[in-house]
Amino acid sequence: MPNKVQTITNVSSENQLTVEDKKFYERTLLERLLPELHLYKDAKKKRLPKNQGTTINFRKFNSLPSNTVPLEEGKTPDGQNLDVTAIEAVVKQYGDYVTISDLIQMTGIDPIVTETSELCGEQGAETVEKVIYSVLTSGVNVFYAGGKTQRDALADEDIFNGDEVKKAVRVLKNKNARRFSDGYFHAYIDPDIAYDLMSSKEWEDVAKYAKPENMLKGEIGKMHGVRFMESTMLETEESTTTVHKALIYGKDAYGAVDLENGGGKPSIIVKPNGSAGTADPLDQRASVGWKSAFTSVILQPDALLRVECAVSK
Repeated sequence: MPNKVQTITNVSSENQLTVEDKKFYERTLLERLLPELHLYKDAKKKRLPKNQGTTINFRKFNSLPSNTVPLEEGKTPDGQNLDVTAIEAVVKQYGDYVTISDLIQMTGIDPIVTETSELCGEQGAETVEKVIYSVLTSGVNVFYAGGKTQRDALADEDIFNGDEVKKAVRVLKNKNARRFSDGYFHAYIDPDIAYDLMSSKEWEDVAKYAKPENMLKGEIGKMHGVRFMESTMLETEESTTTVHKALIYGKDAYGAVDLENGGGKPSIIVKPNGSAGTADPLDQRASVGWKSAFTSVILQPDALLRVECAVSK
């Protein structure tokens, strides 16, 4: 499905649906959107307050320094002040719409508005996932496969295999990155990187999990303390070889607007035939669209690694 992302500036906020219809179509959109968001589900969620502008504020409590000075008997120590970092991100509005002719409404076999709402949910999911991915791949911490130190040094043989995973995990451990509550770091890879990882003897496929019901959405396997999720939305870049860009990250590495109940919830907009007035004098066009206010931001740079590598031919 082609991706069309635009800032909505010309859509009325009035939704010409009954309350019951609006709830149904929004639920249809969300049911298609939320299961597809692999990166979104791992983000630290933040509510977007209503009528409070377009800036969202994440607050990060920094670790207290070690104190190796012994306490003196009967004397209260100086203590520490909390070190809080405020990280701001500007919310942008995303959305798109589909125009539906009166003829297809009359002759179409499928329930057009319901099907289009589902497609809008799918498009919204791809949009949100790509926005997050774009933010995360702009991070400053990069792991180059094959021991290389820059992108244009990568060669065809510099694939991401089991040994490279161990090295990447070592980087995160040395940065004191926190694991998720499941005890693992999480990774976001494409099918080509997955092919190379599955060739490692240490690879454990999800089909062999003792409790497959606990697998992450999109998870394909794990190794060396990392659970891997697969997606076709990752980017490549041409250099001395075709460079694939994946992500390995720990808990609270990045944040995002809470799409489910935090103010950025996607809205479904359905316009009936003739709603455009004189612009549609013969009542020939209706439309179904969606829009959402969203942003993502890196919160813990040390808990995030962008992996750059080649893949097997």
